[in-house]
Amino acid sequence: MNDVTRLIARRKILALAAAFAASFAGAAPAGGDAAKAEISVAREALRDGLWTVARNHAAKVGTDEAKLIILESYAGEGKWDDVGRSLSGWKDAKGDGFDYYRAVVKGDHAAALAALKRGGSPEGLVEVKMFEAAALAKSGNQVAANGIWREIAASTNVREKVRAAACANLMDAEVLRSAYDSLKSVPLRRIVGLRLGAAMLRDAKTDAEGEKLIRAIVKDAPDTDGAREALLAVADARVSAGRWKAAAEAYHEAIETWPDVAKIAAVQEGRGWVFVNMGRREEALEAFRLAGQFAADDEERALAAVKEGDVLQGMGRAAESMERYRFVLEKHPGTKVAKVLKAAVETKELEARGRELFRGFKFEEAMKVFGEVAKADASRAERMDFLTVLCLYGQGRDEEAMAGARRLADGGKDAAVRSEAGLWLAKFLYNRREWKESKRLFLEYAKAQGGAETAAEALLWAARAAFAESDYNLAIRLSTELADGHPDSSFKTQGLLVQGEALIELARFDEAVLLFERVASSPAATSAVRARAQMLKADALFAMGADNSSRYVAALDAYRSIRFGGALTASEQIVVSFRIARSLEKLKRMDEAVDQYYTQVVLAYRSGRLDGVHYTDEARAAFSTAAFRLADEFESRGRDRQAAGILELVAESDVPAAEEAMKRIERISNKGGFL
Repeated sequence: MNDVTRLIARRKILALAAAFAASFAGAAPAGGDAAKAEISVAREALRDGLWTVARNHAAKVGTDEAKLIILESYAGEGKWDDVGRSLSGWKDAKGDGFDYYRAVVKGDHAAALAALKRGGSPEGLVEVKMFEAAALAKSGNQVAANGIWREIAASTNVREKVRAAACANLMDAEVLRSAYDSLKSVPLRRIVGLRLGAAMLRDAKTDAEGEKLIRAIVKDAPDTDGAREALLAVADARVSAGRWKAAAEAYHEAIETWPDVAKIAAVQEGRGWVFVNMGRREEALEAFRLAGQFAADDEERALAAVKEGDVLQGMGRAAESMERYRFVLEKHPGTKVAKVLKAAVETKELEARGRELFRGFKFEEAMKVFGEVAKADASRAERMDFLTVLCLYGQGRDEEAMAGARRLADGGKDAAVRSEAGLWLAKFLYNRREWKESKRLFLEYAKAQGGAETAAEALLWAARAAFAESDYNLAIRLSTELADGHPDSSFKTQGLLVQGEALIELARFDEAVLLFERVASSPAATSAVRARAQMLKADALFAMGADNSSRYVAALDAYRSIRFGGALTASEQIVVSFRIARSLEKLKRMDEAVDQYYTQVVLAYRSGRLDGVHYTDEARAAFSTAAFRLADEFESRGRDRQAAGILELVAESDVPAAEEAMKRIERISNKGGFL
């Protein structure tokens, strides 16, 4: 059955009225009063939508009129397969009514409309006009169809059901709004409301009011005609806006509400691209696999397999990627995508070999292969140039890599490559501490990406660059822009950390503490981000201790909570233990501080190094500072031997402060206070 016929079945608004059945059949043949009574009851039931009752009574009479009533009852329920089966059993049945149903089942709207008019229906009858508009739209004459629907939508002399149908078909947001506000029937308001929400999304690409309206109707009445399509339209709008996480949630909601939605190939394809953009490639692979499984034809199956291959390629699984491409060529050679793919497979295989060489750190060989790919496929030339940039960087040829990336970022014709090169260059300059230039590039990239997740990442890096060059107010502004503009982004909480650190630098400690508490309790934050937020909160409390010593107590509690509240790396344990000792010292609990510095920082570090632990720079600095603090304390108490012993631990360690420790040992030994 074609789509317009399904529309008739779904909305139940274009089926013939019982009166048409009578006009098609003409006067009821003689059959006695009992037969007339059965027909009368059947007509009444048909008028009231009691489809089974109408069929049961009509079935007792074998006339053409009774048969038409049976067909109309099936049409009213949308059971078009039953209409077709009934007609197959009544091949000898003649007349305009039967011609009408045969034409509808075949999807021949012109023939159906002609039969409807031949049956004696008045030209101006609104149901006939509705059917004529559907036929015009099906034939491609949308302007004429819209004219009829607009006329009916504006009429005050038609039934609500017909007016609602005209408005729904018209898909004019203003007309739909007027109908939604004025319709009294709740079911009809829901149908129109769904179309209104869809129209708002169509006109604005992303519209919070449209989304809210659709989701409210779906929640209250998920069986409303068009509900599935409307919620999927919400997902599509979120995809168009680059709101990947929100789009994934909309797809999930649709599948949870109507499990059979998961068997729609287009839905799985949409989910696949959402997951690709979210970096959730394994889920993307599964979605594209399902898209192929539920595809309607070989063309769709072949396209889904190619998308699987592309995702695998992006994951570095070149061999598996090529298997999917070859599958398309072997199983679906006649498809359009296979014909395009055939010419590209050899080039893809060559590129895959280059990537394998790259991953094997054979950069010189990889560069040669990428050059061959560029010659074989000019459309891939800039992509190969970018991979060459990465090879140059891998060889330590930084200046050449930077020049190549800048050339692509400034003048590349491939928009995707241009963006990637700009982002790589921005990160490269950031690592070279060229904050101003990297910040500019990050902001340009974020602007070009719009609402995409990649834009959120670029804003995060721009905020970090602003922080690094001590522009703390700009860092706060950019991290706020990230949080407000990308509320669903996985980078939001990281941006809030930058904002909090900037607040600390501006001595706005109270605000920083509140912000870090928010991040630490956020379900969207990763465990690493929550741990960092807790640490920074403790640092802010410690900084506030200069004005209020009770804050040192709060900081101490916070550091201890971190130290004993979760799994920390060896480096993190050293750093947190150092800060606990520092808090104890500020509280003038010096004996406890000395014990903490010595056992949990200095000795713990030395023990870890003997066991082969490699510590971070921050942990190494904590170890050195703790040792120097202990040495100062011992020396102030006249215990020079102990001071020198502690300093020897630093001098024998792989830390930058080793040389300074040697100088201090020499100074203490010159005092002659070892005896």
